[in-house]
Amino acid sequence: MLICITGIDGCGKSTHVGLLASTLRQEGYSVFVSKAYGEAEKDKLAEFFKIWDNITITFIFQGLYRQQFVNARQALLRGEIVIADRWDDSYLAYHSQFGFLAKDERLRERLNEIVFEGCKPDLTFFLNISLNEAELRMQERGKDFFESQGCEYHSQITKAYLGLATMRNWIAINAEQETEIVHEEILSIVRQRLKI
Repeated sequence: MLICITGIDGCGKSTHVGLLASTLRQEGYSVFVSKAYGEAEKDKLAEFFKIWDNITITFIFQGLYRQQFVNARQALLRGEIVIADRWDDSYLAYHSQFGFLAKDERLRERLNEIVFEGCKPDLTFFLNISLNEAELRMQERGKDFFESQGCEYHSQITKAYLGLATMRNWIAINAEQETEIVHEEILSIVRQRLKI
């Protein structure tokens, strides 16, 4: 089973990926956590993002997402539950709004197909949160390159995520609730699906 937890920056993705993985492991499941890039990659690439052009950055990220897909596929073949911190949603949300791919839907979709080979999560949880709340959370933890972009950027990304959530029938969770309540909502749905 491939489970994705997604949403805008500051919604709590990493927290809930970790909580779900920990709980399922305690219940005896073999779990693989899938993420295209983490803090180590962010730190190494941060300075380059300031000087590289948009096309360079696009292909760097597509390479990282491709490796996420490869690693996830191997885990699925081993019979593990894969919990993905984002999937292709981040790519689609950004590139439907910004950069050279925003004006070329065919190329955008083709690049996505090459990277993910049409593989879609069995469950996607969309952690829905207001832009104001997300901003407060990002300020508390410190912002990375993308999180430091302006209000207009985050507003457009939020709009894109809401569109994807509707189009793809994601399971929307109110991420402004207490962490434990959000976790229990996610866990309840995953447990139901595992019993099928």
